[in-house]
Order: sequence, then C-alpha cells, then structure tokens
Amino acid sequence: MALALTDEQVQLTEAMAGFARRHGGLELTRSQFDALAAGERPAFWAALVANGLHGVQLPEQGGGFVDAACVIDAAGYGLLPGPLLPTMIAGAVIADLPEQPAVRAAREALAAGGPMAVLLPSDGVLRAEPDGAGWRLTGAAGPQLGVAAAEHVIVAADTDAAQRLWFLINAAGPGVVVQAAAPTDLTRDVGTLSCADAPVAADAVLAGVDPVRARCHAIGLMAAEAAGIARWCVDNVVAYLKVREQFGRRIGAFQALQHKAAMLFIDSELAAAAAWDAVRGAEQPIEQHEIAAAGAAIAAIGKLPDLVVDALTMFGAIGYTWEHDLHLYWKRSISLAAAAGGVAEWAELLGEPDRQPRDFGIELAGVEERFRGQIAALIDAAAQLDNEAPGRQNPEYEDFWTGPRRTALADAGLVAPYLPAPWGLDATPAQQLVIDEEFDRRPTLTRPSLGIAQWILPTVIAEGTDGQRERFAVPTLRGEIGWCQLFSEPGAGSDLASLTTRATKVEGGWRIDGQKVWTSSAQRADWGALLARTDPQAAKHRGIGYFLIDMTSPGITIRPLRTASGDEHFNEVFFDDVFVPDDMLVGEPTAGWSHALATMANERVAIGAYAKLDKERELRALARQAGPAGVMVRHALGRVRAATNAIGALAVRDTLRRLAGHGPGPASSVGKVGTALLVRRVTADALAFSGRAAMVGGADHPAVADTLMMPAEVIGGGTVEIQLNIIATMILGLPRA
Repeated sequence: MALALTDEQVQLTEAMAGFARRHGGLELTRSQFDALAAGERPAFWAALVANGLHGVQLPEQGGGFVDAACVIDAAGYGLLPGPLLPTMIAGAVIADLPEQPAVRAAREALAAGGPMAVLLPSDGVLRAEPDGAGWRLTGAAGPQLGVAAAEHVIVAADTDAAQRLWFLINAAGPGVVVQAAAPTDLTRDVGTLSCADAPVAADAVLAGVDPVRARCHAIGLMAAEAAGIARWCVDNVVAYLKVREQFGRRIGAFQALQHKAAMLFIDSELAAAAAWDAVRGAEQPIEQHEIAAAGAAIAAIGKLPDLVVDALTMFGAIGYTWEHDLHLYWKRSISLAAAAGGVAEWAELLGEPDRQPRDFGIELAGVEERFRGQIAALIDAAAQLDNEAPGRQNPEYEDFWTGPRRTALADAGLVAPYLPAPWGLDATPAQQLVIDEEFDRRPTLTRPSLGIAQWILPTVIAEGTDGQRERFAVPTLRGEIGWCQLFSEPGAGSDLASLTTRATKVEGGWRIDGQKVWTSSAQRADWGALLARTDPQAAKHRGIGYFLIDMTSPGITIRPLRTASGDEHFNEVFFDDVFVPDDMLVGEPTAGWSHALATMANERVAIGAYAKLDKERELRALARQAGPAGVMVRHALGRVRAATNAIGALAVRDTLRRLAGHGPGPASSVGKVGTALLVRRVTADALAFSGRAAMVGGADHPAVADTLMMPAEVIGGGTVEIQLNIIATMILGLPRA
C-alpha cells in the first residue's frame, strides 16, 4: 500500500516513481557508491530540483507534509540515491517556521537545489558565544544522514545563558568542517559537522524551531521511506514466488511461503499506516504528533530491518548475494533505523501509562450540520429514557439491555444506521462517522449493540423475504430477540464448505439433522442462523441452505462447552429431526454459501472494531511501578500502543477511502490478523510482568483471566492461519496449492 490516498497524492507518487525509474536505476547507483558516500550529488539531482519534487511541502509549492511523504515513499521504493530524504526533512522543519531572514535564505537555497540536512539535539548540540552582532560556534554533531552532501545544515547550539538557539550554517563556511563517514547505506552519505570558533551572522538564527516537532517531522519522512522499502519487498517477493519452481511446482503454492508472504504484506500495510499517521500528525497538536511519530518509529522504521530479512529468506540464498538488489534495501533499512534512534527510547516515551490516546477523529467536511443536529436531538431524547430489562443475548452487558431507551434509538434507525430504511438510516460512511461522534460525545449513554446479530441481520435484510424482514428486523434491533450463528461443525470449522448437517426436504419445510459446535450464546439465543446441506450431490460450495431456526424447536439439544477460563460461552448444538418451515429458508435452497460469505465478511468487519477497545488495562497498571520493572513494562506498553495505533491508522485510511467512494480494501483482513497478534502480545506481556502474583487467584487474577480468554478472541471470526491463506491467494494472487 502506497501512502497516497487522494487522486493528487496518487499522481504525485506516480510522478516520483516515474522519475526514479527514468533517472535512478540500481545498476547506475552501484557504479557511484564512492561518490555518493563522499556527498557528491547524483547526476539526476538538477532534474529532480527542476521538477520541484524535493520541496513540495514548502509554502511556495502549495503542498503539505503528506505530499512530501508520498514523494519519499516512492523514492524509497526505487531506492533513489543521494540526499533527497535529509533535504526534505530540512524543508519540513523550515516549512513550520515564521517568516524571517534565515527562513528566506533556507528556502532560496532549497529552491536553487542545494542539499540540506538537520542535526537534532539527539545528534549533538554545539556551543554558541556572542560575537558582536553575530555568534561563534564550537563543537561537533553527528553522524547523521545527508550531512556530507549538505550545502547548509540546521543545527542547535547552547549559550552560556542556558539558551538554546538554532542556526542555518553554511557547510563550507569558515571554521566549519564536514567529515564524510563510511556509510552503512551505500546509496547515501553520512557525515559529521565540526565547528571551531566558526563565525555565524545574527540573521542565520532560526527562531521558532520546536525540537520535538522537528524530530517528529524527521521520523515521519523516515517512516515514509521505510514504507516504500517494505512495499518493494512485498512486490518483489510475490513476483518471485509466482515464477520460481521447486519440486515441480511454483513455490508460491507452498503454504509455508504463502503465510510468510502474507505476514510480510501485513507488516508492510501496518508500516505504511503508521508512517501516514506520523506525517498527518504534523497538522495536529504537538502531543498527538509525538504519539504518532513514536508509533511510526517502532512499527515502521524499527521493524523494517527484520521485515527485509524476512523478504531475504523467501528469496533464499539468491537474496543474500551481492548481485541481488535486496542487500541495498537491507542496508538502507539498517541505516534508517539507526538514524531514527533506538526503539527502546521511543517505546518508553509512548509507554507512559497516563499518556493521552491517539486521536483518530476524522474531519468531515461537507457533512450537513443539519444532519448532525438531528442525530444529536434523537440521541438526547433517548437519553432521557431508561432501559429496564437485561438483554436477550447476555444480561451482563449494558449494551444489550432493552427498554424504552433502546426502543427509541432502534426506531430512529440509530442502532444500525448503516442498514437501509426503515431499519436504519441508509447512512453514508460520513454520516456513520457523525453518528459515532455524537454517541462518543455522550459517554454516560451506553450505545446499544446488536452483538452476534450484527453479522446476521444485514444478510436477512438483504437476502430474506418481506415476511422474514418484518418478523425479525425490528425485534432484533430493539434487543427483543437474541441470536446465535450455527455454522461451525466438528469436521467443518475453517473448512466451512465441508459441513455435513443435512436439510432434507419434507412437506411444508425441511428436516434438520446434524451437529454444530463452538456456537456462542446458543444457550440464551431465541433464533439461530443455520447452514445445512440441502443437496448432498452438489459440489461442496453448492447445495448449502441458509436457515433461520427457532432455538426452542423440538429436537434441539444444547450442551455448553466449558473452556479453559471456566466460562461456558460456547456450545455444542445437536439437531435430531428438527423441522424448519419453508418460510424460514433465506433465499434459494442452494444460496447458503454466498449468504455465509456475506455474514463472515460482516463478522470480520465487526471484529475489526475490536481495535477500539482497551486492551492495555493490565499493562498500564503495571507500568506505574517504580524502578527497572516499571521501565520494562513501559517499553512493552509502548510497543503495544504502536501496534494498536498502526491498526487504528489502517482503519482511518480505510474509512477515508470509503468516504472517497472506493470499495472495501484488504484492511479488514489485515486488521483481523494484526489484532489477533496484538491480543496475544498484550496478554503474554501482562502475564509475564505480573510475575509471581500470577500463581495466586487463578481466573480471578486479571492478567490470568485475560490470558485464558485470549484464544476466544484470537480464533473468533476465523483463525489467523485461514486469514493468511485468504491474503496470500485472494489479495497477493499467489497460486493455490
């Protein structure tokens, strides 16, 4: 996934990618390693400057920080050599500053094509002493990317009065020495800057530099380059797996490699989401920008070297040779990770237990305020009412409770506003976001949930008869009917099409015989959505019917399954000659498979919303400990938050795509796997840091309880392995086994 979302950003990315193909080329780059390391400009630099691609974020160019990231994303994909990244980081810092002589000088230098670099306080701080109307600088800073190539360097210096100033230094000025170092990344220079009583004019001072914001700009653009590199790895690995043959087959058909390729894709998508979030954070308050940048430093930049190694292993020994281009991307990834600073530092910053959460709100330009006012009025009116009865699905949860409040919200179309009228509001994606915001603004009002029915009701409304819609839609929305989903069987879990429960046609209906398993809430459900085989002679994906079955029907036996947590949430359900009338068949007798796919898609989207829930509660409490133990927990919490925020950013990007009129992308599958892995990580971390306390209390200990519930969350909605199969074959296009 490229960072670009808008049509203009796509065009900008394509322009940069085309430039890289025409003027870059790794064969040419390989012949210039020594010159690049010395800070010489690549031959294409003048053409790049003429196109203005190096300064799109500057006010005179009319672009923004995300536009700059799109350029860097494409440059990273093409491994464009030279000082483009450090120059654009400097441009981002300059773009933030008020008009002043040093800013004008910097813009003029950039416009003329002069490479530029930034040395942040983490790279070193010089000493500044007054010298008449100007200053004299002493000290050294670096190493950092692009310093050897830079004509000008932005650097900080402290005065004896404990004042920190920022300067725009001419790298060739008197008393200034720039020393190129042997770079890890063979395609870009690294250098240090030393000043020995170097005179600097007063108008070289840059007023208004925020060091936190400047560092966040650097991380955002580094992460954008990391996203481009990750995308190159995915594309080239997938292309290789499609053509390389072993044992008489293309190796992309081997499930082990399919799963590795799918995980590479997931890591790449989450890296791109984190990078995009970091650069869009530049328009937000500084604390939000820092949260997003820290997440990108961990999830995109810090993870990149391992991601490239994963790609290398799929190429095998070929990917380890000097002739293969992969090692050049690998070395750049190592250099980027080093330039960004250690992951531990960013993780501790992000892992402060009381740090505010990432704000994933979306500005909804063009959505009528009249609509918002109507929604607010409906919610406020419902808030004056109460719910008095426990819900049919689960009495423990307030969002299932029924009564006048829920009825008012259901009748107003606000329980499931995405449904068509009269059951919902047929709300557009933008209108759904408005409704979400209005509920969020009233935290004391619990928003009603459909629970399992949110997977079933859309299918009934879309594919059912008028009678089925009339019978089930309104009572379900009001919470008066509880549902269960009767899909999985002992021999047909992930391979759902292998189900053997039979539906035999009889006068007036069907007789159901068979067994279902892992059915959530069957012991409380009033109705179930059942898949059964109507034509045993048909291919396994055909001959399946989708039935609505009364769970009080004679012949149904429900046996709770007690899980490791001690709960009895799941059930076995046995059907012995159970009669289902014809009017409870949804659609045609052989249409069940397509209905099931729609239901499971609804399920994955619903489970994707789990990323909004608080999964870090126990880690947050443990992170408040003093001493080394607390530091370690904060590191773990920071990594968890980085992963959580990457999934959240992925969801925001998907929402923005839908708002722009695009169809669903791979975000739900990526988010499902990402969330499952995150749940495993956070429960394992909480358990590990609980230490000896986890010996006592069993399922009453919070970390133990969360761990014992974890498999239900990880497996629900489809196992990770099945999702990896789907990603490998349906998204990446790898051959089926």
